[in-house]
Order: sequence, then C-alpha cells, then structure tokens
Amino acid sequence: MSLRFVLAAFLWLSPGAIVHAEGMDFKFVGNGGNCYHGCAWAIAEGEITEETPAKFTEFVKQGGTGPIMLKSTGGTVTSAMKLARLIRAAGMETMIGTSAPYYNNWYEPKKGGACTDACAIAFLGGTQRLVGLKTLNHELSGRLSFDRLNGAEILETIAETKLTGEDLLQEQVEIGLFVNFLLEMGISSEVYAKMAALAPGGKFEPSDQEARDLRIATTVDAEHPWRLDHLASGLMARTGERGEIDGLWAFCYKETFLLARTFSKANEAGEPCTDDFCYSVDGIADVFEGAKLNVGKMSYPIRYAQTLRDMSDGIKLLVSAAVPRQALESLPAATQVTMSPAVDSRVMNAAATIFKWEWGSEFDPRIIDLVLKNCVSG
Repeated sequence: MSLRFVLAAFLWLSPGAIVHAEGMDFKFVGNGGNCYHGCAWAIAEGEITEETPAKFTEFVKQGGTGPIMLKSTGGTVTSAMKLARLIRAAGMETMIGTSAPYYNNWYEPKKGGACTDACAIAFLGGTQRLVGLKTLNHELSGRLSFDRLNGAEILETIAETKLTGEDLLQEQVEIGLFVNFLLEMGISSEVYAKMAALAPGGKFEPSDQEARDLRIATTVDAEHPWRLDHLASGLMARTGERGEIDGLWAFCYKETFLLARTFSKANEAGEPCTDDFCYSVDGIADVFEGAKLNVGKMSYPIRYAQTLRDMSDGIKLLVSAAVPRQALESLPAATQVTMSPAVDSRVMNAAATIFKWEWGSEFDPRIIDLVLKNCVSG
C-alpha cells in the first residue's frame, strides 16, 4: 500500500476532516501600513488536496511571500508533508490565523484561527512557527490540533481483513517515513508517539509548553538583556549586547526620569525605522498625548520629551519620553514594555509600537538602583 494511501486515510476517516471542502488557496495581503514583515502576509485557507503543493509553488513563482497564515481543517497527509517541505524551501514562517478585508483591499487579522489535522503537519514546515498570529498591531492566539495516527488500525479498517505480515512491514516503513519527516523539519519524534497514542476520535492539542518542548513552535522574539553603561556624567541602563544599537535606554536627567528608544535605521525623510515599520515624525509627538506606558502589568503616564538625530555610535535617532520614577523601578520585574494610546485607532496603535520592546527575562534590580543614584547632571 502506498504512503499516500496509508497516511492520508487517517484523515479521510477522522470525524474532524472535511472531505468535500474547497481546496486551499493562497493570497498575499496587507493592512496598508508602511512596513515590511509586520504589515503584509500570505493567507492560506481551505482543504489541503493533491493540487495544493502545485498551487503553492505557482504562488511563490508569482512573487508570493510569507509569513504564511494558515487556516484549515485538514486534508491529505502526503500533500501536507509536501506543502511543509515547500514552505521550508521558500524560507517562510508559519502562523495560525484568519484575516478579512476591512477597507478596500486592505486586510486585518481576526480571532478564531485554527489549523487542524493535516494542516498541523503543513504548519511544521515554517522556518519559525507561531501557534497564533503576530502582525504589527495584532497578536492573537490560535488553535493547533493533530489527529490520531495509527497505521495498523487504519489498514484494518479499510481492508476489513486482518493484516498480513507484508502489510505490517509496509506500515512500519511508512510510519518510519513520517517520523523521518518530523526529524527533517526539526520536530521531536515524540509528536508521532502522541498522535499514535490517541483514542479513536481523539486530538492532540499541545499546550504552549508542549509546543515549545516538542519544537512544534519556535520562540522568535530575541532576548535583549539589560546592562549598565555610561551616559555623559551619569549612568544608564540599556538593552542589548555591546554593539547593538536598536533598543531601550533608561536614565535620569537631574530630576526627570526618562525612557528612550534608539534606532539604527532612518528613511530618506529622516523618520526612525525598524525592520518592519517607519514612524512618521509628525505623528511621534501626537501618540504620546494621554498615552500610558505599560511595564509588565503596571501602567504609568508617559510624556514625549524630544527626538535627537545622528548621535554617536551609529544611532540615527533617539526618541525619549518622561515617565515616573516608579516606571523605571518596575523594569527589572517585567519582560516587556508597551504603550497604549489614548485614541484606539489603527494609526495610533501602529505609532504606539515605537515603545514596544521585549527582553528575555527579569534582570538585576541593582542596575536600575545604580542608574537612579547616578543621574546625568548636565
């Protein structure tokens, strides 16, 4: 019996599979923002069929790129494995989610994304894999679900006869090929064990910890550890290893407590840029009006201070904001800062990401203590 027949059959017979669903389509969309990765993505929705790998190949030839946002309730496993290999060869990241138009041809992510059964296998092809979706203004959870996989029981059900020794040997070879696929994708072979151990009709929906431990999902956010550094006549805390420019500075100038965002890139208009987005110079000050700085679970008022250009050590721009002393004191117990604008709109939410920064773990509070005892005096 062929690999396609054995592995695909478990989905055709499973309660969660959609036999007559539309085949998967691919479409490249964006939200209209001025950015690179965070404002555009590929939609992949529908059943994974024999035609899906060829459709994806044509999509890539026509200039389609990722990250790829998957939404599907299944299909055939052999086609999903082919699609996973093609996604990996294209260097695309995979996410789980759904999108819908909100204005003309612009799209935005929506809640309720799910990638189940064969889709979960295709998901494994991503160079980075996020169980959910993450774009410039949205971060939503998704559902990933693997169906039961037990080759011997599938063959018995289809043939309605006892398996011969030759059938059993063929089944072992085919399951071995599936395990090799997992290893090829960098996934723990324990995923197969989880699938094979399911009761009839059962599903394996990994927790966040299981997804990380089994390498189903990857951690894509880089760590930005805080360290102590000199600043003029005082000290500052800053994220990143030595030589890293983009990040956060925390310091005090006389009686003012400041948080600053540093940029190594700027566009021709002199606007600060990340890899994903360029911030309008005119809009920087506006987004601070009535905004809140979120340090972990705590929120504080934040007020625009100034923007400095072409500083030393490769810093193109520095955008600083005045915050309460308690905001700086809260940094060591947190792992990220974000800013909430007073006006909830796409434009303001995008501009507020200027003060969105994550680091790997809590850090030594003595770093901030030293900073607050050594303010820049002038």
